[in-house]
Amino acid sequence: MIRHSTNSRHQRGGIFGLAVVLTLATTLLGCGGTPAPQPVIPAPNPVPAERVDSSDPARAADPSAAVQRSASRYAHAAEYSSERGGLALVIVEGTQTVLATGQNDRQLETAHPLYNASESFWCPAAIAAEIDGLLDLDEPVSFTIESFDANPWKRAMRLRELLQYTSGLESGVLPLSRELPANRYARALALEMVAQPGERFQFGPSHLAVFGEVLRRKLMSRGLDPVTYLQLRIFEPIGLELAAWTRDEAGNPDLSGGAQLSAEEWAKYGVFVRDRGLWKSKPILDPTTLAACFVGSQAEPRFGLSFWLNPTDPETTSSSQGGLGSFYRDGLEDLVVAAGAGNQRLYVIPSLDLVVARLGDPGHSWRDSEFLNLLVAARRSPQGESTVVP
Repeated sequence: MIRHSTNSRHQRGGIFGLAVVLTLATTLLGCGGTPAPQPVIPAPNPVPAERVDSSDPARAADPSAAVQRSASRYAHAAEYSSERGGLALVIVEGTQTVLATGQNDRQLETAHPLYNASESFWCPAAIAAEIDGLLDLDEPVSFTIESFDANPWKRAMRLRELLQYTSGLESGVLPLSRELPANRYARALALEMVAQPGERFQFGPSHLAVFGEVLRRKLMSRGLDPVTYLQLRIFEPIGLELAAWTRDEAGNPDLSGGAQLSAEEWAKYGVFVRDRGLWKSKPILDPTTLAACFVGSQAEPRFGLSFWLNPTDPETTSSSQGGLGSFYRDGLEDLVVAAGAGNQRLYVIPSLDLVVARLGDPGHSWRDSEFLNLLVAARRSPQGESTVVP
């Protein structure tokens, strides 16, 4: 069920024609530190996940020898995760969950904060909103946020640039993630510009906070907010059960860092992403339209629209502020990653028909390349062989 609001709004016009440094990214995406806790508001009446066949990546329920052999191939990857504070690991090959396990005394079904890996939900949500006629990714933000008209750089900002983190806004880490304002969206609208839109990649929560306010205003007449819309358009159709989403005192969801899911549920989203908007062959979003999420910007080729990418071209350069290096340098050009503090990871590799969801505790060393090396070697190994990688 979706909550309905009695609020209404006066809409302007119609819809337009369809610096943080590397050390900060290491802190937020790698092993250093955990974002400050925020108040948690349970998700509104999530739809129970259906678990009716072995193609559902929610659980490794098939006891067949083939599945057991497949799981054994990933023993070293599972060990790597466990030794580095792993809490849960789910691996999906094709339509089959071949490994699903809790780690370090944590139950597999237990939900955990995704932290800034939560950002990856918002490009598909924006694509859905574009399909539904709510917005155009290339429309100016000032079409909805009228106060942006007063600043030339803010007036030039497009919705697409918010999702690319190239909006030109300051990162917002201190005023949004550490000071925890009562209304994070209002605070984000007041942030300063540090570059012209499209000029610089700037990692931080500011961009999605502004996007959240845009989407909030566009959804008010429908009685929805950004998270309830995400549930309605994507989570419910794929049977994904959201545990909770953190919100500020004004009720605004933290789009960049608020999601809480179990690894099983996160893997469902990974399958949806891997299959480019299809769920068990049923189109939830148009694959051609969704492809925009996986195209990097000129400012940061390693980041699409709310997803981390893996371009391996050595000529690739960027003006990144807070970007990451390649996750895996020996190929996997189609690798897509959702990466959160404490080494929360969702790896999606369409060329290997592989999805891996991993939850972990902060404060442990983690190298994406090492873990991916184990995953790739296991996926490519003969059935039943446990693979050791030097």
